[in-house]
Amino acid sequence: MNTVRRLLYWIPACIICGISWYLSSQETIEQMPEFWNADKFVHFICFGGFCFWVSFACFIRRKRSVWLPVLIVSVYGIIDEIHQSFTPGRECSVFDWCADILGAVMGAFVFLFVLHLVGRFWARGCNGAERSAKAE
Repeated sequence: MNTVRRLLYWIPACIICGISWYLSSQETIEQMPEFWNADKFVHFICFGGFCFWVSFACFIRRKRSVWLPVLIVSVYGIIDEIHQSFTPGRECSVFDWCADILGAVMGAFVFLFVLHLVGRFWARGCNGAERSAKAE
């Protein structure tokens, strides 16, 4: 696979990273849900999506390989929390980082699950086309 194509796979992850960084720079977020620990839920979902796309960019194909995207996203989570500590009205939280890590693990495994489903669908589609060609 050429270098340009490999770099293009990182675009969704970079977009999520940029949006996350921008939101971390804001004193308050207007559209935040209002329930107990809503910020942890948002961290979990956002970092899960981030890790999904990092897994895509890293070409993860097996369970034993999920450590790489989870590590990348976890390190970004630490950097993001430190960045928040310099933003007025925001604070650095170990619990937010824990939500980031749990979301990252979930995102990596959701990616593997989606990859498995797409693989099964693709295999069925190809086999179905071969069967119909043989029947004719």
